[in-house]
Amino acid sequence: MTDKPSITYSQQLDRMRRKGILIENDKLAMEVLQSISYYGIVNGYKDIFGVYFDEDFQIERFKEEVQFSSIHSIFLLDQALNNLLFKYIIYIEKSLKTKLSYKIAHKYTTEFNSYLDYTKYRSNGSLDRKSEIQNIRNQIENNKNSASIQHYRERHDTIPPWVATSGIYFGTAINWYKICQDDIKTYIANQFFVSFSIDDESAKEMLVSMLSLLQEYRNNIAHGNRTFLSNVTSELTKDILLSLFPEGVLTEREYHKGIGQKDLFAVILSIAVLINDPLVFRQYIYDFGTMFRNKDFNPNLKYSPRGNLYETLNIPEDFLDRIAIVYNLKFKN
Repeated sequence: MTDKPSITYSQQLDRMRRKGILIENDKLAMEVLQSISYYGIVNGYKDIFGVYFDEDFQIERFKEEVQFSSIHSIFLLDQALNNLLFKYIIYIEKSLKTKLSYKIAHKYTTEFNSYLDYTKYRSNGSLDRKSEIQNIRNQIENNKNSASIQHYRERHDTIPPWVATSGIYFGTAINWYKICQDDIKTYIANQFFVSFSIDDESAKEMLVSMLSLLQEYRNNIAHGNRTFLSNVTSELTKDILLSLFPEGVLTEREYHKGIGQKDLFAVILSIAVLINDPLVFRQYIYDFGTMFRNKDFNPNLKYSPRGNLYETLNIPEDFLDRIAIVYNLKFKN
């Protein structure tokens, strides 16, 4: 017998009230439940407000009464962040695959069995080169959705690297990079960090850290998980990260407080570092500016017990100015 029986939308409204959620508009709340689900709107964001288990009534309650509109606003804010970040993470993913396929094609030719010969790669830590290459092969050969892969499979004798990379996951592309020979990894890392004063080894290490962080957030977004205050494992290396930027972007004290390690600001910085097209970068700044100028997201209002919009997201209030510093570093010289 399940301890989580299905309940009606009206019963879900009653449950929210018992939990300490003040519902100002039943009709709107009902629409949200029908479109987003109780789990998505309440359970997904409850920890931001703080909850405890009421032993007397055997129900989880909010520590302080919370307006439903506050939870709804945070959900909408999160969705806006999801859409914005996903757009640019996909751009970085494409950039990695383009650079990777270019270098592999020039070193190993465009013949499928040549560039996917596992002996041309190096195992890296827990990544076994033979297993990783077989995984890449499987994803390409089993891909039924890519028209380009289908075309080359049916009309040509090979699938070139720039087509093959369209049929693999972001995480697979990162692992492919990891097992590459050092000259390929150095070339790609230097392509990404062309505007920064950084040695080859640090560039390779930071590139993997940033890509891995973006891939974790991409997966969270794709699976409908929360963007900010997320539980991720990839972390940006402090000394290398701080060495990239001039004064005003990130301090060591902020880093030790968790800002720029593996949080939302770390993602924002990683995207800024890895975009090398000034037009795309300006669009990136514009999109964030547009979002934070939205009248529905007043940054000065209290969004949660953490504080205003910036405090709730755990990002610096002047984060756009900081990103502008990165832009000037990369494109104003």
